[in-house]
Amino acid sequence: MLQTRSRYLLQISDCHLMPEPEQRFRGLNTDSTLQAVVADALAQGIEFDQLLLSGDLVHHGGADAYRRLLDMVAPLSGERHWIPGNHDEPAAMRAASDLPLGRECVVCGDWRLLLLDSTANPDGRGSGSLSEEQLGWLEQALETSAEHPVLILLHHNPLATGSLWQDQIMLGNAAEFARVVSAYSQVNAILCGHLHQHQALWLGDIPVWSAPASSIQFKPGQDDFLLEDDPLQSRPGYCIYRLDADGGISVQVRRVNV
Repeated sequence: MLQTRSRYLLQISDCHLMPEPEQRFRGLNTDSTLQAVVADALAQGIEFDQLLLSGDLVHHGGADAYRRLLDMVAPLSGERHWIPGNHDEPAAMRAASDLPLGRECVVCGDWRLLLLDSTANPDGRGSGSLSEEQLGWLEQALETSAEHPVLILLHHNPLATGSLWQDQIMLGNAAEFARVVSAYSQVNAILCGHLHQHQALWLGDIPVWSAPASSIQFKPGQDDFLLEDDPLQSRPGYCIYRLDADGGISVQVRRVNV
């Protein structure tokens, strides 16, 4: 029986907390920007069902930095979930918390949220892939969720964006991922991070949304790395998703002043 209440997800991505709170990431105090994101999300007055932390949460830091991050998001409602990004240290994440690191199926009303670890086979520049085990698990999870709308979360963007330097470090086995996902009509959305910008793309008829970073933003459509300079788009941000019982989904992108 369908659940009639809409469900709300909060996605925070690419926090890049430094090993020590006073350190800066490309000139930005990322502890302060994450705190601003948390404060803004709290001010929305939404009872979030799930909090999705979609990778690059800490910039090569240890377990203490991940504990600091979890303390900072503790005031937010919703069950906590995280996946690693290419800058994360999975061993430190495991030392900080027993939260799963990918291959997680989350029941959210009638929806199923499938969380993946896309950090296999790193190329040393920022790309990552889904391991054979992850792809196999994804296919099996989709086989057993035919009666439910599905949302998939991974760190690396599975589609090119027209930004040359970023397209070179997208999901390494995007074609294999697309082959699996496209075979299942219940997949209603794909979410990612990694891009440090909001993008609204399409994989066939499946919307693919990337969240802005809670830290610095990258300027889209560039051949080489460039920080965003637009006064609004350069602000830290996050995404709120509403999941309806009929499979509908909508996204709200929010930016915060720091």
